Amino acid sequence: MIKKIMIHLSGFMFIALGIVGVIFSRVGATPLDAFNYFVYTLTPLTLGTIAVISGLVVSTIAYLLDPKKDMLISIGFLFLVGLFIDGWKFLFEIIFPLGIDSFFIRIPLAGFSLISITFGAALTLTTGLASSPFERLLIIINRKVNNLMLSKIMMEGTFLILAVIMGLITGLLFEQVHVYTLILVLGIGPFISMFVDLINKQKRKGVEVHGIK
Repeated sequence: MIKKIMIHLSGFMFIALGIVGVIFSRVGATPLDAFNYFVYTLTPLTLGTIAVISGLVVSTIAYLLDPKKDMLISIGFLFLVGLFIDGWKFLFEIIFPLGIDSFFIRIPLAGFSLISITFGAALTLTTGLASSPFERLLIIINRKVNNLMLSKIMMEGTFLILAVIMGLITGLLFEQVHVYTLILVLGIGPFISMFVDLINKQKRKGVEVHGIK
């Protein structure tokens, strides 16, 4: 169990790293991360705190639709993600105190961030521990509409609308909502599936070689 928890936490660390990386790359973040960033620019709160608040709102909605006690575990992990985001952001601000202007850094950083987010998500999915509030809400919506793609479009579309509204209010719309936003929306699912398959394959190989699960 301890090993599973450590892997789960490692997954969240990779997710947080990817979130901060894609925001610093300024070529387009996911609708949720763009929304959180725009709200962050309008408040004295940290980016991680805004991410936690967004997660708590989603957690509340998910709990009202499907009340389960293990939601508290998901919320606990949510606070850790917020800490990881602020930690990585602090590190990025030390490395890039004036921001990143060069596309030769921003584009590779955006690509690395996609890998980091999806690899981290795959790690959390393969542990069998409590899923994030966002994944839980997606499952609940899918249970009601019986169409995973439609459920994902509904969630991503809602956050995209909110992100566009906040982006227009802040005047920073195209800093975080751009072409790469679409790439992330379309690419995250397939990349997560690829990494889940690779991780499960390595687990099966471990069983064959070492005789342990």
